[in-house]
This record gives sequence, structure tokens and C-alpha cells, in this order.
Amino acid sequence: MSDLLNSLKAEWTLGQSGALARVPLYHQLYSVLKESIMNGTISYDAQMPTEQQLAATFDVSRITAKRAMDELAAENLIARFRGKGSHVIYQYTPPPVRAPLVGMLENLAEMGKHSIVRVLSVEEVVPPADVRTLLGLGERDTVHKLVRVRSNEEGEPYAYYVSWTLGISKGFTKSNLERTPRLDVIRKNGIKLAKIEQVLSAESASVQIASELDLEPGAALLSIRRLSSNEDGKVVDVLDGLYAPQRYQYTMVLSLD
Repeated sequence: MSDLLNSLKAEWTLGQSGALARVPLYHQLYSVLKESIMNGTISYDAQMPTEQQLAATFDVSRITAKRAMDELAAENLIARFRGKGSHVIYQYTPPPVRAPLVGMLENLAEMGKHSIVRVLSVEEVVPPADVRTLLGLGERDTVHKLVRVRSNEEGEPYAYYVSWTLGISKGFTKSNLERTPRLDVIRKNGIKLAKIEQVLSAESASVQIASELDLEPGAALLSIRRLSSNEDGKVVDVLDGLYAPQRYQYTMVLSLD
């Protein structure tokens, strides 16, 4: 709690020399606390400092501290529990990381050239309900489903992919997809990708996937769901990738403008 109070006090001190200095004390304190909740510095379910601690740290009256906390409660950012203090009820969601699409596609294509792809199956199927929703399909609409395993140049498997792609009319054959990067085949079908969204999480390896990746069942895998949209903003490709962290690392290099 002392580290949090010191951090809040530093923000308060900065605000004293800016626009906050011209508003009432309770609002200054409320603004500092609100910003720390909204940006995730004070996380969901964390206990807030008491009014007494706030008053002592910021050298304000207990009434000022109480009013600031009342404002947070009124906005449903915190909840007060008798005998347990005040806790954060706002759930912070990090904004998505944005990066140039061209560089990402080039990196994916380059990875395809320096790895070995084994196609397990290619078929035109009705996808699962969640994929149908993402692709905007009806209950009987079909797409091209592709299941692949990617290995490094030493033959060690590190990724298991399942993808569903709209608009494919040519080139989606086992032999072609094992020698040509999938993105190149998608382009040759006249599909131009304009936006990609990715969600990263973790998953345990099923018996089947563990066997394909030469791992023990239940091993931890990096999970990526990648949604690719065309220039009209329609999702045309859904890819679920599972990666063995022992053989694969996902690196992002970010820079400040």
C-alpha cells in the first residue's frame, strides 16, 4: 500500500503544477485516483487506501478524502464493504497493440519460407458456430478448413494451425500448401488482407495436438487467434495457432513516435 500511495502522491504533485491546480482539492484527488483505476495501475478487486491514509498522504482533510471516494463510488469504479474497506470494481482492459500490417505479413511470409509445413487435412466444411459468427456465415455455409503442422528446418514441430478461409477457388491442395506459403495462396485467390487482429493466450495440449508437436499431453502452449479482414472490413480468414514455447518465441518490437 505504501508503494501505491507514493505513486499516487507523485501523480498528485505533477498535477499541482498543471490544470488540476485550478480545481477543488477533492476533485484533484478524485482525478488522480480515477486515472490510476482507469489505466490499470490500481487493478480490479484491489483494496483502495482508506480515507485516513489519503488524508495523511495528500495533506487534505478527511472530508476532502471522503468526497473524492464518494465520487469514485458514484461512478461505479469502487465499492465499499463494511469492515472490509473499499475495493476496485472497474475492470481495466488493455488497448490492442497496433502495428503496420505490411511488416507483419512480410514476417509471416518469411517464416513460411524457412520452415517445413505438413498439411494434415484440407476440406470444405461448415465451420463451428463461433467461426460462422466471425465470418458472417449461415448454418449451412461452407469454407475451406486447413489443418497444418509447422516445423523448423531441423524438423522439430513447433506450431499446430487450424484455419477457415472464405473466397478460395484455387490452390488449396495438400501439395500446393506444403510448398507455397498460405498467405501467397490467399493472395492468388484475389483476397487482399487489410487488417489483422490477434489475441494471445495460453492453452494446454490435448492428446492429439501433443502427439503432433512431440510434447506431453497437458503441456502449456502459446495460443493465438488471428482474424484477417479484407478492405471492406469483413473477416475472411480465422486462424487458431498453438505454439510449443520450447521451440517458438513471439517477439514484438515497439517504438515511441
